[in-house]
Amino acid sequence: MKTKLNTKQINLPERSEKLAEFVGIVLGDGNIHQYRVFVKGKSKGSNYAVRIAGDSVKDIAYIGGFVPRLIESLFGIKPSIYKQPGKNELFVIVSRKIIVEFLIEMGLKSGNKIKNQTTIPAWIWKNEDYLKACLRGLIDTDGSIYELKPNWPGLFQLTFENWNVTLLRDTRKAFLKLGFKASQISGNRTEFGTKFYLTRKDQIAKFYKEIGFSNPRKQQILMSAFL
Repeated sequence: MKTKLNTKQINLPERSEKLAEFVGIVLGDGNIHQYRVFVKGKSKGSNYAVRIAGDSVKDIAYIGGFVPRLIESLFGIKPSIYKQPGKNELFVIVSRKIIVEFLIEMGLKSGNKIKNQTTIPAWIWKNEDYLKACLRGLIDTDGSIYELKPNWPGLFQLTFENWNVTLLRDTRKAFLKLGFKASQISGNRTEFGTKFYLTRKDQIAKFYKEIGFSNPRKQQILMSAFL
Protein backbone atom coordinates (compact mmCIF):
# COMPACT_ATOMS: atom_id res chain seq x y z
CA MET A 1 0.00 0.00 0.00
CA LYS A 2 1.42 3.36 -1.03
CA THR A 3 0.19 6.91 -0.74
CA LYS A 4 1.79 10.02 -2.20
CA LEU A 5 2.99 13.06 -0.33
CA ASN A 6 0.82 16.06 -0.97
CA THR A 7 2.19 19.46 -1.95
CA LYS A 8 0.86 21.54 0.95
CA GLN A 9 3.18 24.09 2.52
CA ILE A 10 5.29 22.58 5.29
CA ASN A 11 4.88 23.88 8.82
CA LEU A 12 7.81 23.86 11.25
CA PRO A 13 6.22 23.63 14.69
CA GLU A 14 7.23 25.24 17.95
CA ARG A 15 8.44 23.03 20.78
CA SER A 16 5.43 21.33 22.33
CA GLU A 17 4.17 18.09 23.89
CA LYS A 18 3.14 16.90 20.42
CA LEU A 19 6.62 17.50 19.04
CA ALA A 20 8.21 15.84 22.08
CA GLU A 21 6.02 12.77 21.57
CA PHE A 22 7.01 12.64 17.90
CA VAL A 23 10.68 12.84 18.91
CA GLY A 24 10.08 9.85 21.22
CA ILE A 25 8.50 7.91 18.35
CA VAL A 26 11.49 8.61 16.08
CA LEU A 27 13.90 7.63 18.86
CA GLY A 28 11.99 4.37 19.30
CA ASP A 29 11.01 2.96 15.92
CA GLY A 30 12.17 5.72 13.59
CA ASN A 31 15.22 6.59 11.54
CA ILE A 32 16.47 9.74 9.89
CA HIS A 33 18.24 9.25 6.56
CA GLN A 34 20.46 11.84 4.94
CA TYR A 35 22.79 10.58 2.24
CA ARG A 36 24.31 11.43 -1.15
CA VAL A 37 23.12 9.68 -4.31
CA PHE A 38 25.72 8.70 -6.91
CA VAL A 39 25.15 7.44 -10.45
CA LYS A 40 28.22 6.12 -12.31
CA GLY A 41 30.45 7.85 -9.82
CA LYS A 42 28.76 11.25 -10.15
CA SER A 43 26.74 12.91 -7.41
CA LYS A 44 23.07 13.32 -8.25
CA GLY A 45 22.11 15.15 -5.11
CA SER A 46 20.99 13.99 -1.67
CA ASN A 47 18.07 12.01 -0.28
CA TYR A 48 16.37 13.02 2.96
CA ALA A 49 13.76 10.98 4.80
CA VAL A 50 12.22 10.29 8.19
CA ARG A 51 10.93 6.72 8.38
CA ILE A 52 8.92 5.13 11.20
CA ALA A 53 8.29 1.38 11.24
CA GLY A 54 5.58 -0.65 12.91
CA ASP A 55 3.63 -3.90 12.86
CA SER A 56 1.00 -3.71 10.10
CA VAL A 57 -1.26 -6.16 11.95
CA LYS A 58 -0.91 -5.61 15.68
CA ASP A 59 -0.38 -1.86 15.59
CA ILE A 60 -2.21 -0.78 12.44
CA ALA A 61 -4.35 1.72 14.37
CA TYR A 62 -1.19 3.34 15.74
CA ILE A 63 1.32 3.19 12.89
CA GLY A 64 -1.31 3.57 10.17
CA GLY A 65 -3.55 6.01 12.02
CA PHE A 66 -2.17 7.93 14.99
CA VAL A 67 1.36 8.49 13.67
CA PRO A 68 0.33 9.88 10.25
CA ARG A 69 -2.24 12.16 11.92
CA LEU A 70 0.41 13.41 14.35
CA ILE A 71 2.81 14.17 11.48
CA GLU A 72 0.09 16.04 9.59
CA SER A 73 -0.87 18.06 12.68
CA LEU A 74 2.78 19.00 13.29
CA PHE A 75 4.07 19.66 9.77
CA GLY A 76 0.92 20.22 7.73
CA ILE A 77 1.55 17.41 5.24
CA LYS A 78 0.43 13.82 4.88
CA PRO A 79 3.25 11.26 4.97
CA SER A 80 3.69 8.33 2.60
CA ILE A 81 2.58 4.95 3.93
CA TYR A 82 4.31 1.83 2.61
CA LYS A 83 3.44 -1.81 3.34
CA GLN A 84 6.40 -4.20 3.06
CA PRO A 85 5.34 -7.02 0.68
CA GLY A 86 5.13 -10.41 2.37
CA LYS A 87 5.85 -9.01 5.83
CA ASN A 88 3.83 -7.54 8.67
CA GLU A 89 5.71 -4.25 8.39
CA LEU A 90 4.28 -0.81 7.73
CA PHE A 91 6.39 2.29 7.19
CA VAL A 92 5.38 5.93 7.57
CA ILE A 93 7.74 8.06 5.50
CA VAL A 94 8.33 11.80 5.11
CA SER A 95 10.86 12.61 2.37
CA ARG A 96 11.47 16.28 2.93
CA LYS A 97 14.85 17.94 3.46
CA ILE A 98 13.41 20.78 5.53
CA ILE A 99 11.83 18.36 8.02
CA VAL A 100 15.00 16.27 8.33
CA GLU A 101 17.04 19.42 8.97
CA PHE A 102 14.45 20.63 11.48
CA LEU A 103 14.56 17.37 13.44
CA ILE A 104 18.36 17.44 13.48
CA GLU A 105 18.14 21.01 14.79
CA MET A 106 15.77 19.67 17.48
CA GLY A 107 18.51 17.30 18.70
CA LEU A 108 18.04 14.11 16.67
CA LYS A 109 20.74 12.60 14.44
CA SER A 110 20.72 10.98 11.04
CA GLY A 111 22.10 7.50 10.48
CA ASN A 112 22.45 4.51 12.78
CA LYS A 113 20.96 5.35 16.19
CA ILE A 114 23.01 2.71 18.02
CA LYS A 115 26.27 3.81 16.41
CA ASN A 116 25.72 7.50 17.10
CA GLN A 117 23.94 6.92 20.46
CA THR A 118 21.04 9.27 19.71
CA THR A 119 19.11 10.13 22.86
CA ILE A 120 16.50 12.45 24.39
CA PRO A 121 17.27 16.07 23.36
CA ALA A 122 18.22 18.61 26.03
CA TRP A 123 15.16 20.84 25.48
CA ILE A 124 12.83 17.99 26.42
CA TRP A 125 14.54 17.49 29.79
CA LYS A 126 13.71 21.08 30.78
CA ASN A 127 9.92 20.57 30.78
CA GLU A 128 8.19 17.70 32.63
CA ASP A 129 5.22 17.69 30.25
CA TYR A 130 7.60 17.39 27.28
CA LEU A 131 9.47 14.61 29.05
CA LYS A 132 6.26 12.66 29.74
CA ALA A 133 5.18 13.07 26.10
CA CYS A 134 8.57 11.87 24.84
CA LEU A 135 8.39 8.84 27.12
CA ARG A 136 4.93 8.09 25.74
CA GLY A 137 6.38 8.00 22.22
CA LEU A 138 9.25 5.80 23.34
CA ILE A 139 7.07 3.32 25.22
CA ASP A 140 4.46 3.25 22.44
CA THR A 141 7.20 2.05 20.07
CA ASP A 142 9.91 0.22 22.03
CA GLY A 143 7.96 -0.58 25.17
CA SER A 144 5.58 -3.39 26.07
CA ILE A 145 2.99 -4.06 28.75
CA TYR A 146 1.68 -7.49 29.72
CA GLU A 147 0.08 -9.45 32.51
CA LEU A 148 2.45 -11.70 34.45
CA LYS A 149 0.55 -14.93 33.82
CA PRO A 150 0.36 -17.66 34.95
CA ASN A 151 2.34 -16.98 38.12
CA TRP A 152 0.94 -13.55 39.07
CA PRO A 153 -2.45 -13.01 37.40
CA GLY A 154 -3.66 -9.46 37.83
CA LEU A 155 -0.12 -8.09 38.09
CA PHE A 156 1.12 -6.16 35.06
CA GLN A 157 4.64 -5.24 34.00
CA LEU A 158 5.84 -2.48 31.69
CA THR A 159 9.15 -3.03 29.93
CA PHE A 160 11.33 -0.74 27.86
CA GLU A 161 13.97 -2.46 25.72
CA ASN A 162 16.55 -0.82 23.47
CA TRP A 163 20.08 -1.66 22.34
CA ASN A 164 21.14 1.99 22.33
CA VAL A 165 22.69 2.08 25.79
CA THR A 166 22.65 5.89 26.03
CA LEU A 167 18.95 6.06 25.19
CA LEU A 168 18.25 3.10 27.49
CA ARG A 169 19.95 4.79 30.43
CA ASP A 170 18.41 8.18 29.68
CA THR A 171 14.91 6.70 29.40
CA ARG A 172 15.31 5.06 32.81
CA LYS A 173 16.76 8.34 34.14
CA ALA A 174 13.67 10.17 32.83
CA PHE A 175 11.35 7.79 34.68
CA LEU A 176 13.35 8.30 37.87
CA LYS A 177 13.26 12.08 37.40
CA LEU A 178 9.47 11.89 37.17
CA GLY A 179 9.25 9.93 40.43
CA PHE A 180 8.90 6.39 39.06
CA LYS A 181 10.63 3.41 40.68
CA ALA A 182 12.22 1.80 37.63
CA SER A 183 14.21 -1.42 37.98
CA GLN A 184 17.92 -1.65 37.32
CA ILE A 185 18.90 -2.25 33.69
CA SER A 186 19.20 -5.96 32.89
CA GLY A 187 19.43 -8.36 29.97
CA ASN A 188 22.38 -10.21 28.48
CA ARG A 189 22.11 -9.24 24.81
CA THR A 190 24.75 -6.54 25.33
CA GLU A 191 27.37 -6.11 28.04
CA PHE A 192 25.44 -3.08 29.35
CA GLY A 193 21.99 -4.71 29.35
CA THR A 194 19.02 -3.88 27.15
CA LYS A 195 15.91 -3.30 29.30
CA PHE A 196 14.33 -2.17 32.53
CA TYR A 197 10.87 -2.58 34.11
CA LEU A 198 8.06 -0.95 36.00
CA THR A 199 6.27 -3.69 37.94
CA ARG A 200 4.64 -2.52 41.18
CA LYS A 201 0.91 -1.91 40.88
CA ASP A 202 1.24 1.68 42.11
CA GLN A 203 3.87 2.33 39.42
CA ILE A 204 1.63 0.98 36.64
CA ALA A 205 -1.19 3.17 38.02
CA LYS A 206 1.14 6.19 38.03
CA PHE A 207 2.07 5.51 34.40
CA TYR A 208 -1.61 5.15 33.49
CA LYS A 209 -2.46 8.47 35.15
CA GLU A 210 0.53 10.59 34.16
CA ILE A 211 1.74 9.25 30.80
CA GLY A 212 -0.46 6.58 29.23
CA PHE A 213 -0.32 5.33 25.65
CA SER A 214 -1.29 6.77 22.28
CA ASN A 215 -1.00 3.25 20.87
CA PRO A 216 -4.60 1.87 21.14
CA ARG A 217 -3.50 -1.76 21.55
CA LYS A 218 -1.19 -0.99 24.45
CA GLN A 219 -3.67 1.43 25.99
CA GLN A 220 -6.30 -1.32 26.02
CA ILE A 221 -3.92 -3.68 27.84
CA LEU A 222 -3.07 -0.93 30.32
CA MET A 223 -6.75 -0.17 30.97
CA SER A 224 -7.45 -3.86 31.62
CA ALA A 225 -5.09 -3.65 34.60
CA PHE A 226 -7.65 -1.45 36.34
CA LEU A 227 -10.91 -3.15 35.38
